[in-house]
Amino acid sequence: MAVRTAYLIDGMAYVFRSFYGMRPMAAPDGTPVNAVFGLGLTLRRFLLEHRPELLVCCFDAGSQTFRNAIYPAYKANRVAPPEELIPQFDLCRELVEKMGIPTAILPGYEADDLIATLTRLLRAEGHDVVIVSGDKDLAQLVGPGVSIYDLAKDHWWHEDRIHERLGVQACQVCDLLALTGDAVDNIPGVRGVGAKAATALLAEFADLDAIYADLDRVETLPVRGARGLRRKLEEGRDQALLSRRLVTLEYEAPCGMSAADLEFTGAAGGDLDDFAERWGLGRVAVNVPRAAGP
Repeated sequence: MAVRTAYLIDGMAYVFRSFYGMRPMAAPDGTPVNAVFGLGLTLRRFLLEHRPELLVCCFDAGSQTFRNAIYPAYKANRVAPPEELIPQFDLCRELVEKMGIPTAILPGYEADDLIATLTRLLRAEGHDVVIVSGDKDLAQLVGPGVSIYDLAKDHWWHEDRIHERLGVQACQVCDLLALTGDAVDNIPGVRGVGAKAATALLAEFADLDAIYADLDRVETLPVRGARGLRRKLEEGRDQALLSRRLVTLEYEAPCGMSAADLEFTGAAGGDLDDFAERWGLGRVAVNVPRAAGP
């Protein structure tokens, strides 16, 4: 079997980026469509520049996931999406489908979990994977045959560059976030432990488990306030372990997909043109690769 590259797009990231980055605009019936328009232009550019053979766009199914059952406060600090964006979520997914791009969405899981699961499946099938996103949380997936492409900034994250960018190895990203927490997602981390202390710890210890297996050694580290750091770690053990569970992506989401489901052959028939005309998005349909006719 020939090795091919599969592109896994973090659809939610580009929906939000498009909404906040595009001027307000409306369809002929008055429905806001700036996020749909921006997403369409982004994906059109991607298709024309990369000509993917294997491709999928992953979306969140809603605000509640299995993580909320573990920690009800997960992402509870986030405000509701703007009223103008809410009707655009379904339109964005419909546009992606009209462009001929396979989609993945699963209740109870986040887009990142689907990306993690598909990464595992595709690597097992022998394919290379490019994750199209700018989300640093996805760096935990980077490794042999797996890289991240930040489409908005035209930056690549390869395995040998993760340490340069985050201060830890890709396999330590979850441990880093477990220690520092993540205010954006309301993940607690260890109170009083910042990025500098966390990266110093992970330079000495392989992972979170190794830290907690040898807390005595923490006091000997050449880190300012090492004794106080040990105390913070002891007091925050439960929060650290909880945080690691929250930030660790799910590799076994039951998405029911394989490489065969990710074949990209182009937009079918006139569906994309009809959609674009109905919603006033004519530019989005121009030059999008088309499926071969019957």
